Amino acid sequence: MTSFLKYLRYWVFIGTNWNFPLAFFTILHEIRGEKKYQVDTIRLDRLHHLQVTGDNRQHASIYQACNYYVLEKGFDFMTARGIREPLVDFGCGKGRVLAVAARYGFTEITGVEFSPALCALAEKNLDVVRPIYPGARFTVVCEDATRYHIGPRERVFFFFNPFDEVVLLAVVKNLLASLREHPRQVYVLYANAVHRDVLLSAGFEELFQFRKMTYLEMTIFTMNPGEDPVDRE
Repeated sequence: MTSFLKYLRYWVFIGTNWNFPLAFFTILHEIRGEKKYQVDTIRLDRLHHLQVTGDNRQHASIYQACNYYVLEKGFDFMTARGIREPLVDFGCGKGRVLAVAARYGFTEITGVEFSPALCALAEKNLDVVRPIYPGARFTVVCEDATRYHIGPRERVFFFFNPFDEVVLLAVVKNLLASLREHPRQVYVLYANAVHRDVLLSAGFEELFQFRKMTYLEMTIFTMNPGEDPVDRE
């Protein structure tokens, strides 16, 4: 697909599902972002195109990458506070967040994705990105998010509504279990936080929120290490 058709189709999708001022804003930042980060991550993909199987297929959403403008607002907030800890992107898709994280100085970056097709595309993008950021270590884990083992050093987690509240709740429970075993402060960057109540109910607190044009939103949550996550579950 040519770049023009790719952007045109995305512009039509945003415009007809939301509004055309948002579509113009989105496409402007998509063009700039794809060039800046040297990746190809824009195209929408339905689940039946992505070789997706497993019990949680019904809980997954269409592949759509997070808007670059929103991503950069979130990473600006994190890096301004010196937070560049090991990061996990749940539902990493084609690897957009992984590339952005590397540019912002994160060095241990993991993407978790249950579509083999998207994992392959993420690796293809990372083949371009790795030489640009030789100090970054990228890992793409092709498995269901609920089965991903959260390591004791992983402290930053990213979501862009890759699945519904059923799977998100299971992932958050795994995170709480990790905090019981290895207490540490953690951060969750959640773009367009549809299921924010799952995090708030688990004991996370909102640290930062940014919103633009009604539909573009980034919320950052944190779990305070001074509080007992066991009591929060």
